[in-house]
Amino acid sequence: MVLGPGVGFLPISLGLLAAATFITTYIIAVVKGDTSVWFPYISDTGADSPESCIFGEFLNLSAFLAVATMYVRYKMVKAFVSEGQSRKITILNRVGMVFGVISVTGMTMVANFQETRVISVHLVGAAMVFGFGVLYALLQTSISFAMHPDYNGLYICRWRLAISLVSLISLTTTFIAGAIAREQWKGQAHHDHSTMKWDPKDAGYTAHAVSSVGEWVMAFAFLLYFFTFIRDFQKVSMEIQTHICVTHLDQIPVNGPNETTKLLV
Repeated sequence: MVLGPGVGFLPISLGLLAAATFITTYIIAVVKGDTSVWFPYISDTGADSPESCIFGEFLNLSAFLAVATMYVRYKMVKAFVSEGQSRKITILNRVGMVFGVISVTGMTMVANFQETRVISVHLVGAAMVFGFGVLYALLQTSISFAMHPDYNGLYICRWRLAISLVSLISLTTTFIAGAIAREQWKGQAHHDHSTMKWDPKDAGYTAHAVSSVGEWVMAFAFLLYFFTFIRDFQKVSMEIQTHICVTHLDQIPVNGPNETTKLLV
């Protein structure tokens, strides 16, 4: 079964679905008064129901599209560059796939463990999706430069480098400013609201605003990075082949999969 003349629909679907999820949950959370209008964290917009249901469901779907996109990228690079041609690219490609899977796993943890329910797991998931997401982008950028000029142009390399650096700067800003905001918040004697409804009068509000902006920029930078795969994926087709190893389904296949069969072929 051929999945299409190209698979550019994968990064497009991922970007549109994830962006729509963030914007929809933000609107619902603000209208219901569950979070502040200005500078909420993305997770704050999906902490309470019903927005948490939308956030969890569609972020899980986005995670599926993300790992599918990463797998296509992995297979595409492998098809262009064999291990004999460039061991460096082969290793980077494999490590990048591992980092991508870890990042996507973090995305599902963020989706399924809301910060108001299991904050520790939620924070671990956020660190995984953002931390390993930035590493994935940097590795893919390195691969793109290594494939120039034989397999791709320099223009796309520079774009991916720029987006990766924006993501890295945003990641650093988000975590440092967030830590400062939390410490200043704890130093304030009394609060009549939670950290999901920051007020300009709160201690640490400026640092929180900087951290929140950094997170939103980082999230959309990730989606923009996936968009750089669109033109490449439009030139790739994938095919699923079915091989019948028996004449009856009660039979044991003679040459079926075994412990030496590769999972990522």
